[in-house]
Amino acid sequence: MVQPNVNLGSLDFASVKGSITEFLKTQDTLKDFEYAGSAIQVLLDILAYNTMYYGHYSNMVASEMFLDSAQRLSSLISLVKPLGYVIPSKISAKARVKVRHGGEIGTPLNKYTRFSGRNEVGTAYSFYTVNDYALNLDGEAIVEIYEGKSLTQEIPLSVDRKTQKGFLHGLEIDISTITIEVKVDGAHSWDPWARADNIQSGLNDTSSVYWLERSELGFFIVFGGNVGINTTVQVGKQIGPNDLVRVSYLKTNGNAGNGVGSFRVQGLAAEGETDTLSMSSGGADEPNLESIRFFAPKWFAAQDRAVTVEDCRALLARHGYGDNSDDPLSVFNVWGGEEMTPPMYGRVFVSVNEDNAVDLAVLAESVVTLLKEKTCVTILPEFVNPQQIEVVVAGMLGWDPMRTVLSREQIMNRILEKMTEKYPLKFNNTFSTSEISGAINSVGDSAVYTDQSTFSLKIRGKVLGPQYGSVKVNFGNELKPSSVSSSEFVAGPRITSDYDIPAGQLVRIRTYGGSDRYGKQKVEAFYQNENNTISRVPNVGEFYPGKGTLKIDDGVAAVDFYVTVVPLNSVVVADKHIISKAILDFNFVRV
Repeated sequence: MVQPNVNLGSLDFASVKGSITEFLKTQDTLKDFEYAGSAIQVLLDILAYNTMYYGHYSNMVASEMFLDSAQRLSSLISLVKPLGYVIPSKISAKARVKVRHGGEIGTPLNKYTRFSGRNEVGTAYSFYTVNDYALNLDGEAIVEIYEGKSLTQEIPLSVDRKTQKGFLHGLEIDISTITIEVKVDGAHSWDPWARADNIQSGLNDTSSVYWLERSELGFFIVFGGNVGINTTVQVGKQIGPNDLVRVSYLKTNGNAGNGVGSFRVQGLAAEGETDTLSMSSGGADEPNLESIRFFAPKWFAAQDRAVTVEDCRALLARHGYGDNSDDPLSVFNVWGGEEMTPPMYGRVFVSVNEDNAVDLAVLAESVVTLLKEKTCVTILPEFVNPQQIEVVVAGMLGWDPMRTVLSREQIMNRILEKMTEKYPLKFNNTFSTSEISGAINSVGDSAVYTDQSTFSLKIRGKVLGPQYGSVKVNFGNELKPSSVSSSEFVAGPRITSDYDIPAGQLVRIRTYGGSDRYGKQKVEAFYQNENNTISRVPNVGEFYPGKGTLKIDDGVAAVDFYVTVVPLNSVVVADKHIISKAILDFNFVRV
């Protein structure tokens, strides 16, 4: 019998059946059959189906064995467990609130203080503090609050003394809010125990720690125990027969808790007020699988330390910065000092997407403190204030209504979706007129057309108001001289008092004169008088088109305003600390 040529690369039904048929034609046991039309076709169908089914099943099983290809959440839970990475279930939305005049000086804002807020459709949600805060001398405090549909506080946790395990039922628990407290036999107080990671070192029988393990129904709380058969070595303190354990945590609404503001604090003095510093965000109904694949191996490689830039990324993600985001660059960016111009060796820089400058100092301190604890002594972490810009794509867009069934509004919506997908709000964006032109031409049923000659790029950034003093805006690109223009804004005290103009006067800014030998242009403010004449206020700032920076002096503006500049080149590169997105400003031209 001739040995058949078996094609192992084709496992679809038709290929498998054809391969079996060709094999039967080469053997001598079952001869004189017309395999293409006889009743034996039923057997061939069964064999082909079974082979295809088993091949597909084996491929799925093999895929679920590796972190890069696993699709099932249960598989990822098992795969990342040896890496010391615990996959969360639901994640609470978080917001930042400033409490004002909440009571007498020194009045504590206790852990689990409840706040209430509403989203844009009026639905009410509850938020809680998960730490204790103290009001300052002005009776104020900036606090971070977590959304929770229910609060479980200080309930007993049943622990199996043999396995040293307790169980929390439910996947609505935000694991970042879990607090474990233990009252050792004979003690008079409850002591908090810290959560440890699988890769944490230096633990012994005096370490008050616990571990967390994810299951399909909830989370196991695991306490210390002996290492294998060596009873003299113990990792973590065990729970004794008469020790008491209690647990507190929040159950969350996940994604539904995003976009909540207008917070009111419950239980403080009647005059207590709040300012919403940032609307609630970050809530999620389930973990992001791509984020797990990205961060889990990096967290393991870091081994609870931060030596490389990737270690720092994993560390920040592990502590709640972007670990559920589709793209970590939408939340934070980390880079080494060697990437700076000029290079600054021995430093690591980080910037976080937090556009509220009132709370930025608190955020900067927490990030730098976290990195200092884990980086080498010779590496100095620094926080760089984020700068947010918008790249405005402005110009004409050719449109032929005879070549599409879509309306102009539908085409524009498609273009907006395409640009939002290509240029989301994040760090490290690069905008190219050629790529933008190609992206626009790829939508709209070939009914729209544009090229690089029909539009231009502009960069728009926000200049913050008087509470920040003198403000410098870094556009991160070389700019065209004399290209500064601004929105109207209310003149600040410097202009209204020094130049004797009425309070509330609306002004704009622009550059004037040529560049000096340092590449600097002067900035002036101008406004329209009642007789329609234009008055100007000189020397309100400095513009360096070569460096891409604009400085506005203190007291020029009473409110925030926007400044637009024109880049020198057709490619706009957002610097490492710059968060950017694309904005369309097209006019349709019928062709």
